[in-house]
Formats: sequence, structure tokens, C-alpha cells
Amino acid sequence: MKLLNASVQPGDLFYIPAIDQTGDYGFVIARYIELIAPNLGHLIEVFSAFHTTPPACIEDVDTSSRLFRPVMCSLAFQLIPRWKILFSDPSYDKSRSGYQDIAIAFERELWKGGICLPLEDKDYPAYEDATCWRMHHLIFRVNAHLAGLLGPNDAYDYHSLPADQRVDSPEAQARVIDVAATIDRLSRSWQISRKAKA
Repeated sequence: MKLLNASVQPGDLFYIPAIDQTGDYGFVIARYIELIAPNLGHLIEVFSAFHTTPPACIEDVDTSSRLFRPVMCSLAFQLIPRWKILFSDPSYDKSRSGYQDIAIAFERELWKGGICLPLEDKDYPAYEDATCWRMHHLIFRVNAHLAGLLGPNDAYDYHSLPADQRVDSPEAQARVIDVAATIDRLSRSWQISRKAKA
């Protein structure tokens, strides 16, 4: 498994550590789509299936539904170990992610499928906003959706979340750091197991 860093390629599938509704530690799988030029953020989509062990092969990865709308992230890891790429897909084409329909709202523009369009204020709430997510903050968002606090088309609303799910909660931050460290340790055993089977 390769580390998730700036050399990531479109179609690469990586894990995001997560905690499900029952409190179990595991992860969801995300797919890297592209870097939004000039350097606005790395576009990814996050799938809804929760895992405690990695799929055996790329064909077993369930990409049938997203946990939330595609978002931008920084690929800058602070407080937590760098995640790992589970599978690469050189044949990936952005159309498989419905690229033409992915929309992100900037202040006065709508980025949609690589094209910038005018955006009126009244339409802004209908789209994912242009937050470039810090990597450990992505875990907070994943956890909120897995807990059923947010739906697949809901924006991340800090004020609608319980205090112990918010990014400034010391309790929640400790859980995020712990699940990230736990999955990082487990990923090393996955690598050993893969090598043994090779």
C-alpha cells in the first residue's frame, strides 16, 4: 500500500478512518478524482459502505452510493497518520464519478464538472460549498454522516451537530485521533497479509 500524498492518481481508492453508528472503529473508502486548478483542493468522493477489513480486490469495492457529495481536501495530514491507498485503477475515467454533475459553490461562482458558471446567492445552499477539508476534519464529517446526523445531500452544518460531534470538542478530537491511529496500525497488518498472499 502506498501512502496518500501529492503523487496520488485519479481513480486511486484510499481509506478514511471512521466510527460507525454503534461506535465500532473501521473505515470508509474514498476515490481520488483530480486536483482542481490552479490549486484549490483535491476533489474526492466518499462511499457509504463501512468496513472493518479491506476488500480483497478492487472489484469488491462498493462504489454504488456516496456518503455525501464530492468535496475538496488538502492532503495535508496533521495530528493523524497519513492514510494509505488500497487500490489503484489506471483505467479510471472521471465520467464514472459523474464528473459532469459534480458541483461546488464558491462565493460568486459555481464550479461544475470543470467549468465555472455564475452563481446567485439564493442558489448557494443547494450546492456543496468550497471548503478545502483538512484531513482529520474529514473524519468528523464521515462520522456525522455514518451516525445519521447528516444525509447524503446535506451540507456540513456545525451548529446542527451535538456538541460531542463538533470539530472543537476535545472528546470528539480524541476519538478521531484514536481511530486514525488504530486504523493506521491495522493497515500495517493488511500489508503483511497481502505480501504473504502474493
